[in-house]
Amino acid sequence: MNGNGSTQNEPIEAQHSQSDDDKVAGILAQEEADLAGHSKPQVLDALRERFANTGYTLSEAALQDHARRIAGLDPNDFSSK
Repeated sequence: MNGNGSTQNEPIEAQHSQSDDDKVAGILAQEEADLAGHSKPQVLDALRERFANTGYTLSEAALQDHARRIAGLDPNDFSSK
């Protein structure tokens, strides 16, 4: 039950509508935070897995471009672990 006495019948994230572009941008932002500065093959594998798990599809060219960009970023405190 939630605070008003009713039950939660759907996942929290399903209650907020976001465009597919916003969801893809969110996935990319999280992968940037997690994998900045990692090798391109590591980033590419992670992107493929993440998009496969979420059901969103990006072209191979787009995945390659994002992997190259993320691998070229400076690592942050989290991604360097």
